[in-house]
Amino acid sequence: MDEPEIPEKANVSRFAAAIRGLVRLGMWLLLLAFLFSFFGQRFFIAELLANFRTHFGVLLLVSLLVTRFAKASWLLFVCLFFATVFSVWETGQLFLPAEQPAAGETKVRLMSFNVLATSDDFDSAISEIREHDPDVVAVLEYAGMWHFAFDELNDTYPHQIRVPRWHGYGIALFSKLPLENAESMQLTANEIDNPALSANVQVGGQQLRIFAVHVMSPIKKFRLELRNRQFKEIATHINAQSTPTMLVGDMNCSTFSGFLSDLIEEANLRDSRQGFGVHPSWPSFVGPLAVPIDHVLVTEEIHVHNRFLGDAGASDHRPVIVDVSIAQ
Repeated sequence: MDEPEIPEKANVSRFAAAIRGLVRLGMWLLLLAFLFSFFGQRFFIAELLANFRTHFGVLLLVSLLVTRFAKASWLLFVCLFFATVFSVWETGQLFLPAEQPAAGETKVRLMSFNVLATSDDFDSAISEIREHDPDVVAVLEYAGMWHFAFDELNDTYPHQIRVPRWHGYGIALFSKLPLENAESMQLTANEIDNPALSANVQVGGQQLRIFAVHVMSPIKKFRLELRNRQFKEIATHINAQSTPTMLVGDMNCSTFSGFLSDLIEEANLRDSRQGFGVHPSWPSFVGPLAVPIDHVLVTEEIHVHNRFLGDAGASDHRPVIVDVSIAQ
């Protein structure tokens, strides 16, 4: 004859079953959110979720490992397995060497640095620039007192084009090399004040075009649509010239965005992080949990020798530094 179940044990058993049920539900929701992130070109929220695909991969892997504890069904296990494999492949391919042209004889170093318009820690940003000693620096959120603070770099970077603003979309280029055909232009000029910069420098006797941008942050649906129109304009500007080009700046989307992929395809660009890893840059204070929204994209003539992130200092973005040359 079976003994009656002790109430305390029954309560513990029910509690454990409830926890396992919640864990299984969380896994299914994680899977759905991961799949939904691939529909960013249809849904605003999905585009935002695409920024976190690397994070999804880590959570999927953890979920796969705990399926035994959760007593998950075979269907959940199989779905988690294939989603994890795909996520690892998607992120892992960024570490694989890129197909590149042969390296040129002359290298040039470029830094793209969103300094944070509201910061007043000018010394840390200037020290970071001096430490890495780039030939050309693109400065984003060039606003307010930053315009005067960067006068300290005048001797090192005598060639400049500065477009300060009171808001966070001011922009500037500082260069050791002479800037040719330098110009400021407006992205979606009839809708918002959002300047971009274009200038050429000589690298090993060849022209290299640097196109610096800080596109609209997609915190609302209409801003997402505006940013995507800016992507279209940027592609048009790049395709208008055959000069080897580097598109640098804050794209306000990760490398996993379908809209960014469209820009890369339309303008025949390559992501410089290919072969170097994800390089998450914002927000800097969360370390490896940041998302890769600061980009350097290059045309096919450009060889990327190295790419790495600098220290943010007081900014919420880590600077991107690349060493490149132009194929002979």
